[in-house]
Amino acid sequence: MSKSKKIAIVHYRVGRTDGVSFEIDKRKCILQRLGHEVKLISGPVQSGADFVIDELEFDSTPIRAIKENSFKYFGKLDYTPSDLINRIYFVAAKIEEAFLKYHENQKFDLILLHNIFSHGRHIAAASAFANLIQKLHIPVIATHHDCYWEREEYQEPSNNEIKKYLEIFVPPYLKWVTHISISSIAQSQLWEKRGIKSVVFPDIFDFKQRAWQTDEYNSDFLTRVGVKPRDLVILQATRIVERKGIEIAIHFVKELEKYKRKVVGKKLYNGKMLTGDSVFVFVLAGYAEESAQNYLIKIKKQIKESGIEAKFIHSLIAAKRSEVNNEKVYSLWDAYVHADLVTYPSLSEGWGNQFIEAVFAKKPIVLFEYPVFKADIKKEGYDYISFGDKIDGVTDSGLVRLSNRNMEKAVKNTIQIMTSKTTVEQLKGNIRIGEKYHGFSVLQNFLRKAISK
Repeated sequence: MSKSKKIAIVHYRVGRTDGVSFEIDKRKCILQRLGHEVKLISGPVQSGADFVIDELEFDSTPIRAIKENSFKYFGKLDYTPSDLINRIYFVAAKIEEAFLKYHENQKFDLILLHNIFSHGRHIAAASAFANLIQKLHIPVIATHHDCYWEREEYQEPSNNEIKKYLEIFVPPYLKWVTHISISSIAQSQLWEKRGIKSVVFPDIFDFKQRAWQTDEYNSDFLTRVGVKPRDLVILQATRIVERKGIEIAIHFVKELEKYKRKVVGKKLYNGKMLTGDSVFVFVLAGYAEESAQNYLIKIKKQIKESGIEAKFIHSLIAAKRSEVNNEKVYSLWDAYVHADLVTYPSLSEGWGNQFIEAVFAKKPIVLFEYPVFKADIKKEGYDYISFGDKIDGVTDSGLVRLSNRNMEKAVKNTIQIMTSKTTVEQLKGNIRIGEKYHGFSVLQNFLRKAISK
């Protein structure tokens, strides 16, 4: 066994219900199992951080201003190029100073960075840690969950100064850094755009944990949400952001309701039996980012116009079970327990945390075959219901839509899967596949080798 090390894991936020936070939790768990001491470092919007650096928060006013002035998409020209660069380096210096003070006390042997060198929301953090690494010469494992060029809003820098900055720091080429891409597509793009070699390592999951099930804590979940026991619960577990394609799921629920007569009186794969009074309820468990408020308004309008029953329950959901203002808060896993079906209509994903969560929860999954799914996940052999891999167009309000043919096919396949006697075995088969390719043992072996170098 390698010598115990002190390891820092850094992200903008930790302990939340986003995919990166969950991946950080998994790494912390495994590193501690291997005998290492782990400290979580993040901005102030967090739960469970060991050290907070205020300037790491990407939705703070100064960081948001940097983002909106650095990329043409946002249309902001509040600063001259030189003033903008100076603001970036001012924030970077604050981050660097705070980390150095903490490091003087902790003496880290290894740093794990998540999205610090890759995301467009907070480019100042990249130069901060690039400078830190060059000063400290500490080995770094930098995982790039989301590279800025993957998002439309970050694809065009506002000026040449920002373009040069991105080429140097996002991500930087440093000998102390091992770069991790979470898909083969991202790996190819990193090499093509930056000439940086990376190792592909996708998201993983603890398939050895106790199965999620109804227990004393979550037995009142449906009541709190306002859903009756015989209603059909369709879960959208992702955050509410535009690339998640939630409008596809709303349309899907509306079309699925038209086939209600096909399932009433029949026992579903999980033993539930719907009645004539059963309602198809679309449950959205994720929160909306500040930058996604306009999108939230659009999908709420779509829900109202469609007439479907929807529940926004993010205020009841956290990364872990807890109590807030004397009110019980559930984990995201509790939402999966009570779901009959999971929708995953994302148009793009770095990898796909909610997909593997639904696999472990043994729920049928209806998904849009986004590029990374097609490239890296589909070949592993899961059973799922497909929305296809192409959108048919965009509405006047900017929401995407599927072709009637693809939507109808998805709805009919869903009815068949929900009522089939073979579905339970298919879902068990999904778990076996997931554990083979994405179990904790895969990450543990990877981290053990990476740390021993």
